[in-house]
Amino acid sequence: MLAAGWWQPSVDIGEPRVLIIVHFVTIGWFGLLMIGALLQFSPVLTGLGLPTERLNLVCLLALIIGLATLSFGFEAIEREWPFAGTLMVAAVSMLASAFLAIAMVLFIGLWRGRSVHTASPFVMMAIVCLAATVTLGAIFALVISGVTQTRYLVELVLDAVPLHMSFGLAGWMTFAAIGVSYKLLPMFLLSPDTGKSGLVRNSGASALAILCLALVLSTAGSGLVQPLMLAAAITFAITLTAYLVDVTAMYRRRRRKIPELNTLGSIPAFALLAASALAFVVSIPLGLGPNVRIALIYVFAFGWLTGLGLAQLLKIVPFLTWIEAFGPLLGRRPTPRLSELVRERHAAVWLALFYLGVILAGVAIAGNSDSGFRAAAVLQAFCTAALAFELFRARALLNIDGSAKTAPFRQPALLVAKQIQRGNANDAAS
Repeated sequence: MLAAGWWQPSVDIGEPRVLIIVHFVTIGWFGLLMIGALLQFSPVLTGLGLPTERLNLVCLLALIIGLATLSFGFEAIEREWPFAGTLMVAAVSMLASAFLAIAMVLFIGLWRGRSVHTASPFVMMAIVCLAATVTLGAIFALVISGVTQTRYLVELVLDAVPLHMSFGLAGWMTFAAIGVSYKLLPMFLLSPDTGKSGLVRNSGASALAILCLALVLSTAGSGLVQPLMLAAAITFAITLTAYLVDVTAMYRRRRRKIPELNTLGSIPAFALLAASALAFVVSIPLGLGPNVRIALIYVFAFGWLTGLGLAQLLKIVPFLTWIEAFGPLLGRRPTPRLSELVRERHAAVWLALFYLGVILAGVAIAGNSDSGFRAAAVLQAFCTAALAFELFRARALLNIDGSAKTAPFRQPALLVAKQIQRGNANDAAS
């Protein structure tokens, strides 16, 4: 959509078509990515199974259909169609129900095993932020579609958009990424899983508490909301700094001396996280223009969250595929190495070019260059498609010689991965 020119720096980000892009990225990409990761790795974090898995497929379908309905609703608002309100109500019902149902399942599972690993509190905080994000989003959708014109809710919509974004990007998505990475990185790096995350956890909880207070005060029209947002941003910056110190320690203490592709590919994501978060905090008191802040948010979303997601998928997809396809054959006959499932040189080139595209896009947004942004978005889209193709090849085992796929070998399903067996994940990763 970005490559096709649906949005460019000269276009107001409040336009309905822009909101379609925003929610395709935040719900269709980030939301499904995080939920899928948590459904797989929450049992690994806690050592316990989830309360139920019966809701997974239902919630997935509700999220997909709800996102499509939401997009049609935004288009209907732009064209002033009379049924826009009906579409938005249907979209909100499906999305809110699916998100909150899966959030409840995850939260219960994590709460039951909260003492097993220090990463669990981060994911539980992320789920709280998800609930706040969904609630605010539902209110916004009903107001902008004209379903309700209650003065109290209209004023909330006008004041709480930054809170909606903060709960979503910084709260839900980043806390979830931090929580999962505290388990995944030691597993894949073969570094000690010491869980030294006290400052990260405490400062993160403080940032969340400040955001919640700002939300409560925004409903009363208080003038303290902006100072509280600045305080939350500073506290969140402390959280990220402490987190990056922990990540650096994990990397230095690794037993896997030669970094793998997912490790090397994540380094730019961590660098862009540090740069964009620090620059955003500095931009608030300096009063920098809106294009600069939009550029920083763009780099945060695509450089940090998307970059980390793509880099880790290059390990996770082969990892899950190897466990399903060759785990049962281990010890019975020679099996391929995990690294053989993906063409690492190809993937490394596409990932590097993707990061380059993100940086160029951020510069173009800050400089209000429509043509520059369009070119960078085309580069990002091409690299993303290329990486998706590499992941498809890994999942379909197209890079493995046919002699390794003889009976009793079973080809894994293309789109459905089996649940990781608790206790075996670390062994398989090595």
